[in-house]
Amino acid sequence: MTERTAPSPWVAGIKLRCPQCGEGAVFAGYLRFRDACAVCGANFKAADAGDGPAVFVILVAGAIVAPLLIIFQFALQLPSWLALTLTMVAAVVLCLVMLPPFKAVLFALQWKHKAREVRNEDIE
Repeated sequence: MTERTAPSPWVAGIKLRCPQCGEGAVFAGYLRFRDACAVCGANFKAADAGDGPAVFVILVAGAIVAPLLIIFQFALQLPSWLALTLTMVAAVVLCLVMLPPFKAVLFALQWKHKAREVRNEDIE
């Protein structure tokens, strides 16, 4: 039996797959990690990407919707209420679509580099 190599954390994260085998789903719900991979049994109970994914998503979405608002208001000369409404809808949709892959990629990178939370016992 040949030993499989771990998939790229980028590919596994974008596909929302297990960072160890690349096949099992990493999420049980929209953003809730599974307890373990259904394919290889990798334990995800310590999975915690923290606030990092939300920060990256907000930065990317903001970089997209800010110019969009300017285009709506000045180039297309839409009424302010319509430009703001379209921009807000775009921001919400972008954030909801981007959050799972960003969270899965950061988790896969943590998995690959064996990053864990530091505890008091580790410092002493």
